[in-house]
Amino acid sequence: MFAGSVLLDAGLPYKHIKDHVKKISVVLLTHIHGDHFNKTTIRKLHIENSRIKFLCGIFLKQELLDIGLPARSIVVVDCGEKYKIGDVIFSPINLHHDVPNVGYRIILGEYKHIHATDTFNMDGIKARNYDSATLECNHDKNHALEIIAKKRLDGEFCHLERAIETHLSVDKAIAFIESNNIKKIYPVHVGSMTAITVAKKLQESGLSLEYL
Repeated sequence: MFAGSVLLDAGLPYKHIKDHVKKISVVLLTHIHGDHFNKTTIRKLHIENSRIKFLCGIFLKQELLDIGLPARSIVVVDCGEKYKIGDVIFSPINLHHDVPNVGYRIILGEYKHIHATDTFNMDGIKARNYDSATLECNHDKNHALEIIAKKRLDGEFCHLERAIETHLSVDKAIAFIESNNIKKIYPVHVGSMTAITVAKKLQESGLSLEYL
């Protein structure tokens, strides 16, 4: 049996998850950016619950060792392989970001979930008939381009220029969900500047939505 919960990334300040730490059995780490990899939070998670296993790509192993996690708490994973902890199977997938990054397939019995965020595309990734997905819906590209053009005219920097090159658009997210016939989507990593447009497109898509 799998006694515990799975935490997808650890980017929040520890105070936001401290009441749930004893329930956590596995933390799935994706990449090094601070909103996904909060060193203080990760260290506290281990201190307060030393039974937690931290799954990660090889590119995060030294980072975890450097903040004080013992090797026995770290499970280095390879994309395409399967790792069984209790009754749950975890299988990492390679994502396309500006730093090394992985997503995860999570399978418990007949239930299948896919988690993917901070990726430019989902090319080559399949999740046919999965029950659910936590999937990045970072921006609406057309709206983002309009904002970028206006900012340039005003001589202002706009972070959306980077976002549209490194993060998944809502249109790509919808296309992935529809092409794989995924039953429910949990939109994540929605940027604030085009959030209203993203929400509208998701609602108009007719997909089964649930917000975390």
